Amino acid sequence: MPYTEFNTVERPIIEWLQELGWKYLSPDDIKRDLEEIFHLEVLEQSIRRLNPDLATDDDIDKVVSQLRKISNDLSGSKEFFEWLKGERSVILRAGEKAKTIRLLDFDNPENNTFVVTNQFKFAGYESVKFDIVLIVNGLPLVIIETKVPTRELLDYNEAIRQIKRYARDAPQFFKYLAYVCPTDG
Repeated sequence: MPYTEFNTVERPIIEWLQELGWKYLSPDDIKRDLEEIFHLEVLEQSIRRLNPDLATDDDIDKVVSQLRKISNDLSGSKEFFEWLKGERSVILRAGEKAKTIRLLDFDNPENNTFVVTNQFKFAGYESVKFDIVLIVNGLPLVIIETKVPTRELLDYNEAIRQIKRYARDAPQFFKYLAYVCPTDG
């Protein structure tokens, strides 16, 4: 097996996550435009499953629309964290009380969908390609930037620099991340 970043760092992380119950999907298996952040099909299914009182496709679309409107800054990250904790509500129809939305099931983690993918492309202000992305219920929550452990000039410090560049080039993606992880093994 060649001594590459994929074989020495990326693949073992993916295999370990699979052992923990994460499902691997290649980026080609996640049907989306490069400008789309979410694994939309899974996100919509998850919102419907976790919020049974959302009756229509329009209800789901309103929630997704609110998620897309989150700003690309620290206040946007804080707002998204509130969404993750189930502290945000949406008014679905005029005259109705706002409904609190659940994006994750903290009480029964097995009710969530856990996907790991790699070489995930995204077109923000600039195009980026994340080494590993962890997606829960259609939401990208973690990126892992990997480097080969024996290259002196491309250690985890280079991964940190790359993450900083990605944050500048694609802030639309970063507002949804709970964690970023640079690693060289």
